Amino acid sequence: MSLLRLILWSLLFYLAVRTIKNVMNFLAPNKNNPPKKNVNTTSSKYKIDKEDVIEAHFEELDSTKSENPKDKS
Repeated sequence: MSLLRLILWSLLFYLAVRTIKNVMNFLAPNKNNPPKKNVNTTSSKYKIDKEDVIEAHFEELDSTKSENPKDKS
């Protein structure tokens, strides 16, 4: 019974240490990697101009109002 208790306490200690390390890494600023300036500025292999982008407006469909005459019967 004492071996089982030792294993459980060791597991609990390990989980506590890992949790503390994860919290410390989350709260501490990362000194090795500078923060990213802008997420949207990614290089792409495609050349897409802003003039080629078309804005689209979407409307939500209402399932009760069917435009198909077959569904109205």
